[in-house]
Amino acid sequence: MTSRVLGHRAPLLWLALPLMAGLATGKIGGFLPAGWLLGIALVLTLLAVWSAWRAPARWAFPMSAALFLAGAASYAVQRQRLSAWETLPPREARLTLRLDRVFTPTDPKKVSGLATVVRGDAPLAELAAQKLYFSLVLRPNQAAPLRSEIISTRGIVETLPRDPPGGSFDAYLAGAGVNFRFTRGRILSQESAAHGYYRFCAVMAQRFSNTLGLGVAGKKPALVAVLRAMMLGQQGELSDEQDQLFMQSGTMHMFSISGLHVAVIAGGLQALLSLLRLPRLLQFIIGLAALWLYVDITGAAPSAVRAFIMVAALQASLLLRAP
Repeated sequence: MTSRVLGHRAPLLWLALPLMAGLATGKIGGFLPAGWLLGIALVLTLLAVWSAWRAPARWAFPMSAALFLAGAASYAVQRQRLSAWETLPPREARLTLRLDRVFTPTDPKKVSGLATVVRGDAPLAELAAQKLYFSLVLRPNQAAPLRSEIISTRGIVETLPRDPPGGSFDAYLAGAGVNFRFTRGRILSQESAAHGYYRFCAVMAQRFSNTLGLGVAGKKPALVAVLRAMMLGQQGELSDEQDQLFMQSGTMHMFSISGLHVAVIAGGLQALLSLLRLPRLLQFIIGLAALWLYVDITGAAPSAVRAFIMVAALQASLLLRAP
């Protein structure tokens, strides 16, 4: 019987746990500048590579230390703050934003998400390259902007707390490297259209939505709303009554694209590709490409991206016949 040595245990734990610990330490307060942390992490990574070659049972320890330091540095780099921002009062500002993520709308008159500041009018020019949360009001018949689009906006900008309460939306934003909230905004003009890939994702999302309503949209609109919310994460399709019913039953999480959805789609793709009797490597490539398209078309929520990474790791282990 083979003993349970280091090489037979789940290798992803050696990556995830120290990285999480490093992120938590970085949030509490870094003990070294980010540059030093990354430099030491690089040295430890090279040591881990050398250990994997010369002493396989010892690679995990320097790698874990490297990931711990990388996690601490990551939080410091993503959330760099000037001390003057702590006392910056809410103020009206005109900002040019590049949209990084657009949240699934719950109100057709509004759009929200995460963006990077391309430039800001004086005296907020120092906000350039900063991430922020935005909430914009759309004019009647105005299409919602897409990811990667660059738009000129006007609204109210305010600083997020340095250490927001755990479990709050502000804590989620802080974890995403966001320092500012931009609300009550409106779009002044479009400076650059979205990339072709994101336009393709938007077109496919609309096509999927229309497909789910074929033959039943006029007869059973409530059913179509549930299908679109469950398969595509379009929670704005649900009526107020449906919202209340699913919230009271504790099943609202079914409409957030996450591990359950990604696993089901991955299983379906795997079954279809197996029936086609394609080579295993080709199945792996086509399956992951199609699965990523589903994740990205539905908005690339962090929970869905995490699930995609885990599916990719599982399928890679099966392909390579590795633990």
